[in-house]
Amino acid sequence: MDPVSLHGKAEERVGPGSHPAGPIRSSLVSRTFPGTVLQRALITLPVAGLLSEWLLPLQAVNGAGGDLILQALALLAAILLLQGLTAWREWVWLPPNALLVIWLCAQLFNYANPLEWLHEYASVILPGDAAAVINTRAFTALSEESRTMVLLIGWGIMVSAVHMLSLYRLSVWLFGGSTLVYLAVLASVSERSLYSDMGLALLYLLMAQGLMHIVRLGREASDDEARQGPFADQGRSSALLTLRWSTAVIVTAVLAIGAARLGGSFNEPYEGAGLTLTDLAERISGIGEHVRDAAEDALPAARMTGYSPVMGELGGPLSMSDEVFFTAKSPIPTYWRGEAYSLYDGRKWGQDHAIRTTAKLTESLRDKLPFWERSQGQTLVQTLEFEEPSQVKPLLAGGIISRVSDVQTAGGKREPALSVERMSETVSMQGDAALSRYTVESLYIRHDMQSLRASAGDPTYMKELYLQLPDSLPGRVRDLAKTVTSGASNRYEMVKAIESYLERNYTYTLQTAIPPEGSDFADQFLFESREGYCAHFATAMTVMLRSEGIPARYVTGFAPGEPVEGKKHTYRIAEKNAHAWVEVFFPGTGWVMFDPTPGFGTEPSTPPATADEITASHLPWSGLWDRVLDAAANVLMLISTLGPVSFAAGLLILAPAAAAAIYCLPSIRERLFFLMLSSRIAVSPREGLVSASAPVWEKIQRRFGAFERGQTVRQYITSLSVTDEALRLELMQFAWRWERAAFQNEPWTRTEKVHFLRQCLRIVKKLA
Repeated sequence: MDPVSLHGKAEERVGPGSHPAGPIRSSLVSRTFPGTVLQRALITLPVAGLLSEWLLPLQAVNGAGGDLILQALALLAAILLLQGLTAWREWVWLPPNALLVIWLCAQLFNYANPLEWLHEYASVILPGDAAAVINTRAFTALSEESRTMVLLIGWGIMVSAVHMLSLYRLSVWLFGGSTLVYLAVLASVSERSLYSDMGLALLYLLMAQGLMHIVRLGREASDDEARQGPFADQGRSSALLTLRWSTAVIVTAVLAIGAARLGGSFNEPYEGAGLTLTDLAERISGIGEHVRDAAEDALPAARMTGYSPVMGELGGPLSMSDEVFFTAKSPIPTYWRGEAYSLYDGRKWGQDHAIRTTAKLTESLRDKLPFWERSQGQTLVQTLEFEEPSQVKPLLAGGIISRVSDVQTAGGKREPALSVERMSETVSMQGDAALSRYTVESLYIRHDMQSLRASAGDPTYMKELYLQLPDSLPGRVRDLAKTVTSGASNRYEMVKAIESYLERNYTYTLQTAIPPEGSDFADQFLFESREGYCAHFATAMTVMLRSEGIPARYVTGFAPGEPVEGKKHTYRIAEKNAHAWVEVFFPGTGWVMFDPTPGFGTEPSTPPATADEITASHLPWSGLWDRVLDAAANVLMLISTLGPVSFAAGLLILAPAAAAAIYCLPSIRERLFFLMLSSRIAVSPREGLVSASAPVWEKIQRRFGAFERGQTVRQYITSLSVTDEALRLELMQFAWRWERAAFQNEPWTRTEKVHFLRQCLRIVKKLA
């Protein structure tokens, strides 16, 4: 028997992919077994443990509804893992898995008959969701049923992907690391101790990787035995390696967990931040606003009058816009308060994104707002109806909002939850719903001047947040504030002195310019240009008050607008009514409004209809720009509206999936290339390598010309005019390896084969 035939028989007997019952060939409905069923089952157990660590820590932070979702996710994962132990391909399991998801959704939404739920979902809910998404172009328009289905499908895809990676690529480092990061984040933002869960996750990770390495060593040993034929010491070396690695895996895992446990006994437990997962989503959602702040710096200086909470650099010229923004019904005319800003950097205003709380529609907000003690005021019921559906954040109101009701959104989308910011005393809709109409109850207060004159003493947190000024603020601004308030004997008189000084000594105009680079906006207005619109006056007053140690903040919104003829208590508010003013803190009273802009007054009963503006909102492309910048924040707000389970599910699906995609894409591309090459591979390994190099030779000859008659490979490569030295060396090395594969009858190691195929891929890319 010749060596080739002997080698072939040995490989058939114990070659890679075989098992005691003989090899199972890949087909349309099945694939080659990756090891024995026992090996796959042993690997699956710690992988299942890792998956459980994504769900079990959430049990303590969910109600009954959350537990039902967790149970559904756990059941789905268990079934998918059992399916992965078989050799059947994914498409075979697709129909039963689809039925499983439908059954789970029916159970979660209390339908006894899954077909009844499917019929209602397909005929009523799904068309409604499609119409809502088309109208609003927002994923948040989806119903709870559609969101639940997306969650189940996403979780199922992730479970299957992790399982397949662990069985076929014998690696679970990426998912294990993601699990540890997830648990660490969860522990840091909650008051629960998750160190035992992290220890278990580490144990599962080490056990899984150890078992995978044992399988990998067994396969390599089988390859060696097949290569050596009848002279191999069959089973002994692989059994010895398995015993050694099994012992090493157990000892390493136990030592690692023991060390972590021992280390914890010497350190005090770390206290969590006390945040709920919804609070975390709220806080992270501010990232989108920071991104917008940076992007707005690139906007053109010329703007139309209008309103938007997005704050770019101050001072650009404005032009009038008579377009009606909304119509309001209110017992009295009021300023329409929007966003409150606390951070000033010398060029623009920003926000300190403090922790928000969540509230339901129609729920009383009096236990959440206002944040500080204040006297009782008049409760106003105000209804705002927008000319076009608008994403209004925060909600506009004539005072401090105490209740929100009668919300109508574009496309008939379900009513979202509320997000309450206690420090700024603002209320927003969660998500990105475009509002057509809403009603608010707001607290409107007329302050007693005597009590304002008598107030003194600010809380420490108030000073830290609302006395902030940039270090670059010129000293002459502070000197001016000191001079203007020198004759005042109390806080109220100091505030009125600065307000009156600005009204009397500066000119109102819309024709302004952004200050030169490096200059301060308030300083430029006070000492250089001496003219501007509401943003100039309100910023200057806020900065001057802070320089005198008086907490103040910059507020944007709308002036009261114009009464509608023939309709009592109805006002038409146009884009030109967008305005900015100042709120000053008085201990024992709270925030009090002051308006230093000429022609306006702090008593909003009879304000003039003057055009004013803070930021652009109706540039032709600004809506799309804001949507792009809002995308990340909107997704996070969507997760927060679904509750802690869905927030964790979002992390579960997005973080590992994105990391897996980044990790796997290069490998997938290489596998596709090698698959293409394998179609050319002949019977023997040498012929396979030579055939795999055919695309390389095609590229080389297409670029540099064909072989001459009688020319050898080395002569041809040496004769090429290659200016790139790196490419020339690559081609020389490729030619040497090709000659070895073509003419030398010697075995190649797996590493050598991989290097050669990857070199083929590199050369094809370079010559493309």
